[in-house]
Amino acid sequence: MNIIHLAMIILINSNAFGDEKNDNYFFIDSDKLIIFDNPLISEFVGNAYARDTTNHFWGDKIIIDYDINNKIKLITVIGNVKIKLPYEVATGDKAIYNLKSEQIKINGNITIKKNDNILKGDELIVDLLTSTSIINSNEDKQVSVKIIE
Repeated sequence: MNIIHLAMIILINSNAFGDEKNDNYFFIDSDKLIIFDNPLISEFVGNAYARDTTNHFWGDKIIIDYDINNKIKLITVIGNVKIKLPYEVATGDKAIYNLKSEQIKINGNITIKKNDNILKGDELIVDLLTSTSIINSNEDKQVSVKIIE
């Protein structure tokens, strides 16, 4: 597979984030791109940044997994993860975005900033369909919240 073929797959799958409007897009920038053909996986390595019309993802590496129809199935962000959603910013060690379920799961050293409020924990699950967030912590510590009045 060559770069032009991959670019076409990404453009064809531009509806991968959110509803299927014509103005949706999906771009990824990085220092290096590695493509595996079987199964089809794209690894964007070094200063990786992915974005669509509403969400932004940063990390050391972004891995795109495709299904058998060459549609984007999973987006995995590894290392120095930062995710900017419309109303909050979350950071952590690793994130997996499942496009079918429209859920983002972030693990490790989670910090969420929403307005001036700060939440900390070990795992965050964001359901983009229901606008629900669940933050968990491990056995050694509790979830921590700083709420500004």
